Amino acid sequence: MVSKVLLNKSPLELERLRAEMTLPDALQELSSLMVKEEKGGIPNDLQPLFLKTFGQPLLSFQKRSNSKKQCRLRVGVVLSGGQASGGHNVICSLFDGIKKFHPDSQLLGFLNGPSGMVENRYVELTEEHLAGFRNSGGFDLIGSGRTKIETAEQLAAVLKNAQKLALDGLVVIGGDDSNTNSAILAE
Repeated sequence: MVSKVLLNKSPLELERLRAEMTLPDALQELSSLMVKEEKGGIPNDLQPLFLKTFGQPLLSFQKRSNSKKQCRLRVGVVLSGGQASGGHNVICSLFDGIKKFHPDSQLLGFLNGPSGMVENRYVELTEEHLAGFRNSGGFDLIGSGRTKIETAEQLAAVLKNAQKLALDGLVVIGGDDSNTNSAILAE
């Protein structure tokens, strides 16, 4: 049976959807990666801004000699900011990566940007959801937004929602304001 997503696609669009992304060698087999902690060289003038996260070790990934059985992951993803060219591929690659890590892993897409994290509006992303978005660029799949997470109430809501959803991680896709949101959420 042909997916509804593929019915009205041109031959060029179908070819684009079939194209496979190339991963660096280090990411080819996620189950063989291990995290290595290193002392960071972060400027001390940032310490007053990030009291809880300052001084945490930098993390890098190394290949493990023996594969270890991995547990399933629940990861949240949010598009943040204005339209950008790679959002869909980042989400599709994240989905593929966590499924490769463990086939029962789940990717939850927060709807319409950071406000979706605050209001706990999300959808579980599946292969069917992603089928028409692979290699299509854009920021349309789950919507984006420019909400800044700044207030104590917003931060508390995001934490509560992440805990309620039992997230193992959160990926924020965007630019400089999005990185600020990420740093504040990590703190």
